[in-house]
Amino acid sequence: MIRKLSLLLVLPLLTLLSVATPGPLEAPTRTLTLSVDNIRTASGTIWVGVYTSEDDFLDREKARLVAAKVNTAGRVYIEIPDMMIGKEYALGLFHDVNDNGEFDLNWLGLPSEPWAFSGTPKTRLRLPYFNEVSFRVDGMTPGKMVRLRKW
Repeated sequence: MIRKLSLLLVLPLLTLLSVATPGPLEAPTRTLTLSVDNIRTASGTIWVGVYTSEDDFLDREKARLVAAKVNTAGRVYIEIPDMMIGKEYALGLFHDVNDNGEFDLNWLGLPSEPWAFSGTPKTRLRLPYFNEVSFRVDGMTPGKMVRLRKW
């Protein structure tokens, strides 16, 4: 009888302890507000590729894509949720003016639509490396600003 009674008292206590034990800690995240400047055409979509390493950089299949419709020229603000604080990211974006879902190139293979990166590439003669345009998300900076360019 005493065994049954003690078992009845211990089981609820074990249940409480298992509920109160914290699981693995998740890294804190925030929403990054991206300010995209120098928009010349009030139509189309701005596509932002969010990259986390050199391995996935500029690979559309591995990117986290964020899209924003363009209704006005000048500046657009795009919110990118779930950015982990303390993590390195690189952003590559383009203004899909004709809304065909592709980054259009001219006959020389150069961009015919406006584009930008989250940092300044060292040269325009090649695609940038991840470490040239990457940045670290912190908990205090309200956002990031980029300026669209044309070749």
